[in-house]
Amino acid sequence: MPNRGISVSTILEKNKLTSGVAFVVLAKLEILNTATQTFVETLYLANNTENVVFGGQTYIAFPFRIDLRYEAGAVPEITMSATDFQSVLLGKLNTYAGATGSRVTIIIVNTANLAQGAEVEEVFEVIGTSASEWVISIRLGAESPLARQFPARTQMKDRCSWKYKSAECGYTGSMPTCDLSLQGANGCAAHNNTINFGGFPGIQNRGIRYG
Repeated sequence: MPNRGISVSTILEKNKLTSGVAFVVLAKLEILNTATQTFVETLYLANNTENVVFGGQTYIAFPFRIDLRYEAGAVPEITMSATDFQSVLLGKLNTYAGATGSRVTIIIVNTANLAQGAEVEEVFEVIGTSASEWVISIRLGAESPLARQFPARTQMKDRCSWKYKSAECGYTGSMPTCDLSLQGANGCAAHNNTINFGGFPGIQNRGIRYG
């Protein structure tokens, strides 16, 4: 995970002191259905006046605030808040009982040089939410290590592990979807993209995990 020896809080404080670097905060929200304990939707938001395309993904302009609270000897508490007239987040929080346990990745980028990647990328867990009228507040804490898949990736014989049209996938053609198979009717072969297939057809068992 990108982190060049500095934290989200450091970058945010630095951004208050200088206008010479165009830091923008991006947020990737993986919404957890608390009833089924599965991630059901991902929102990509940019604390900006216009959309930001980063890593092949469009982050939708959605002004929000990241507030930090410090206590001696403690990890800074981070709160994400916004006025959500269009119910971009409020509807999700209502549907999924506050979406506690959802995963929020805070990504800070320099819009003057997006190609260099993230300045900082840190993952948090939603530990509490509240709403008053149209104003929402999401409290973020450290991600629970028990919620992480370990090992981190699954090797599968017949299924590609890349996101379709991502940098790893490499497909830039006109076909709108992919079934993530190798030889399926809408798979890598049909896309003439078998060289980038993210599965492992050579393995003999159902799957191998590695860290």
